[in-house]
Amino acid sequence: MIEFLGATEQRWDAIYSVWGAVWFTDPHVLLPLVHDRLAPGGRLVFSHAEPVPGSSGPQGMYGGGFRGRLYQWAAAPQEWEELLCSAGFDRPRVWVEAAPEADHVGTLIGVVHRS
Repeated sequence: MIEFLGATEQRWDAIYSVWGAVWFTDPHVLLPLVHDRLAPGGRLVFSHAEPVPGSSGPQGMYGGGFRGRLYQWAAAPQEWEELLCSAGFDRPRVWVEAAPEADHVGTLIGVVHRS
């Protein structure tokens, strides 16, 4: 995603990441690129698993069949809002939608517009 966004001049009205690039890419690198590739008034919408309480930053994980490490970026809603503001976005809204069943993982959802 970083290579793609860095190599294009195209702008989009919307960019979304459903348990994808926003979760698995360093937000300090990705979010400014997304901001630059959104048209004025464009929207970024993303989701991923809610963070483990007390976790923040890159979290190492291993998946079936993966060799080496895969990282996911954990941040509480307030932290995501700060990351989005530091990337140039205004008035981000990030929250956790509870899982429909007790003891299941909820979904963190973020919505932000480019001015």
